[in-house]
Amino acid sequence: MAQYYIIEIQKLANGEFAHTVHWAYDEDEMQAVLKAESKYHSVLAAAAISEYPQHSASLIKSDGTCIMSQCYTHVTSEPEPEPELEE
Repeated sequence: MAQYYIIEIQKLANGEFAHTVHWAYDEDEMQAVLKAESKYHSVLAAAAISEYPQHSASLIKSDGTCIMSQCYTHVTSEPEPEPELEE
């Protein structure tokens, strides 16, 4: 049995964080990897268009080794204008 974990992390607008742990497993190692990668990429597909300021995913092996990780950072407000200098 092979098992992988997909950790989804969201930074909320108030600065707090939320996380969800997904997993994928199979008797066959290659099938477990493919299932895990599929879930990882579906989490990233949602993160790419997320309204959260920051949305990320990591794919790790059951021994904690990180295989892949990616984060999307979204600008949620207009940047502050530069103050004008008085002469």
